[in-house]
Amino acid sequence: MSKSIFSGVRRTERLYEKIVEQIRDLIQEGKLKPGDRLPSERELAEDLGCSRTSLREAFRVLESEGIVISKPGGGRFIQHFDQGLVMEYRFNPVDMLEKTAILYFLEARETLEPKIAELASLRANDEDIQKIESVLFRMEEKLKYPNEAVQEDSNFHMALAEATKNFVFVSMMETNLNLVRQVRKQTLISPERYIESLAEHRAILEAVKNRDVQAAIDATNIHLQSLRKNVLKNIQISKPVE
Repeated sequence: MSKSIFSGVRRTERLYEKIVEQIRDLIQEGKLKPGDRLPSERELAEDLGCSRTSLREAFRVLESEGIVISKPGGGRFIQHFDQGLVMEYRFNPVDMLEKTAILYFLEARETLEPKIAELASLRANDEDIQKIESVLFRMEEKLKYPNEAVQEDSNFHMALAEATKNFVFVSMMETNLNLVRQVRKQTLISPERYIESLAEHRAILEAVKNRDVQAAIDATNIHLQSLRKNVLKNIQISKPVE
């Protein structure tokens, strides 16, 4: 970029939030496009008049939203759109990037979570089972407080990952909790769907308690299929990712 498209941010503001806002605006205006490589941290810090610490905080937010991706040794890039979204252009670019990230996240969950359920069925101890049951009980209580339901749903999947005794699964769930919340906000929007989701979670828990590996895998797949169906419906996409 010969002439910087970035402008300085005032030090009296929460810098990382202003950086996030500016990059989102540049995408919205078409000055940053999917696939564009962002300048180095040093260049961006100079253009924005901020520290690298603030810049990294901003990138953590943007990466958690799926707007920016980091390639080891290759820098940071604006995420590519999913073609299924591009064909039905109903969203602004930032919306499309966020929804693409959600669909890719669903795809990853459909690969990983059946394995998590399998290992939890084999490895969960009494303490793990009690923890998952406690989370499910709180989920049932949250029916009275719909705005608080999303966090407990995330906690259920974290507790299940912890029961595998595999720190990689736990780390992956922790890293992606923000996307988990975004997915849940897309789907847990009615009492009816929340009740269905509770039943799906209960089926997973019962299979894990019974050490029934195949039932745990099947219950997880049913839950994820239902989740995908509701996400596609709520973000107005007529077909899944190819």
